[in-house]
Amino acid sequence: MSYIEFNNVCKEYKMGEITIQALNNTNFKIEKGELVVIVGPSGAGKTTTLNILGGMDTATSGEVIVDGKKVTKLKKKELIQYRREDIGFVFQFYNLVQNLTAKENVELATEICKDSLNPEEVIEKVGLQDRKNNFPSQLSGGEQQRVAIARAIAKNPKLLLCDEPTRSIRL
Repeated sequence: MSYIEFNNVCKEYKMGEITIQALNNTNFKIEKGELVVIVGPSGAGKTTTLNILGGMDTATSGEVIVDGKKVTKLKKKELIQYRREDIGFVFQFYNLVQNLTAKENVELATEICKDSLNPEEVIEKVGLQDRKNNFPSQLSGGEQQRVAIARAIAKNPKLLLCDEPTRSIRL
């Protein structure tokens, strides 16, 4: 059995009388330790796939298995625990708490999980030691992104999901 399995996953969104099919019988397998990149045009279902994999959205049909756990069968409280303990997520728009410093944003994530990493060490690893006491509004887009990455990594998750991780990189 693979570490991650997406088996015939479909996701439909209803908007009035219109049904939008974000995923249609999507299948893939990922082995533990693999680095995988999902690419495709806007609207292809990349974010939807990550949200279902991370337990933030549910599949309309199909099966998602992560580390032997049938994510698509988890109850609401089990999904909360799954997201808290197993998933690190770097959101497309970072979702930092604006009235917390960079360090406090990272610390906040470590307070809700079991085997978290030291926030100070993680902040240093992403190169923000000198900016740890700044609020998000005092940081550049790239620095905010690194806070979001530090926050996700500090949870010490089994699975790290990054939605458009190179979004603020300009060529």
